[in-house]
Amino acid sequence: MFDAIAEIIGRRSGALDVPIAQYDFDDAGVHIVVGYRYAGEEAEGFEVVTLPAAAEALVGVHLGAMDRIHESWQAVHAEILARGFVPDGPCREYYIRAELEDQADWVTELQQPVRRA
Repeated sequence: MFDAIAEIIGRRSGALDVPIAQYDFDDAGVHIVVGYRYAGEEAEGFEVVTLPAAAEALVGVHLGAMDRIHESWQAVHAEILARGFVPDGPCREYYIRAELEDQADWVTELQQPVRRA
């Protein structure tokens, strides 16, 4: 999905600097928004989406390949519960370093909006 957006906006300077994904779960399944921080106008093939602000969030960092990111998310959610919070909105992944095909050195910030239980 990132590649499709990159094809459209990638020619603009700085357009691919901050990749972000938002995941929202409900009874119908998973709703995914992927893209990049972008300050330009909408164009054919994509829409500009403003992600909602979160008053509070618990943030963790995942190091390495994406095939193990579920372990980091499990740790984030265990910490949320341990601190007396509950998830409060869609979670996000901010891909700090995700440039090489080999994902061994990737760095992903995991962001989960929360509220007191």
